[in-house]
Amino acid sequence: MKKTLKITDLDYSFRAHPVTGNLMLKSGADAIKQSVKTLVLLNMFEKPFSTISGNITNKLFNDFNYALENQTKSDIKKLLEIYEKRVEVTEVNLNVNENTLNISIIYTILGEDVPEQEVSIEVTRSR
Repeated sequence: MKKTLKITDLDYSFRAHPVTGNLMLKSGADAIKQSVKTLVLLNMFEKPFSTISGNITNKLFNDFNYALENQTKSDIKKLLEIYEKRVEVTEVNLNVNENTLNISIIYTILGEDVPEQEVSIEVTRSR
């Protein structure tokens, strides 16, 4: 039997709890899913005094080929390995359309007795 960890984080919607008035919280697998998505979407220098970056939006303007696709998958795995130690990435899938990059990340939560998780991220070029 695995040890169950209590994982909580702020809900990025920043809504107030209807009864207490405190900020809402995310817990468990939802908190980790939010963290994974945030790390991947974070661009260089968006977080003050930090160089943590998934740099995904910058890659939208490149011509996606096999080498860039493999590099992007590797970058995402490395990013999560370094900065999100609560998960082990099983698989990263990319689906590239004309102006959209769909990312699917499959991972297991370490120390939790929950099934494999998946987060889907869609990034669209706006220029």
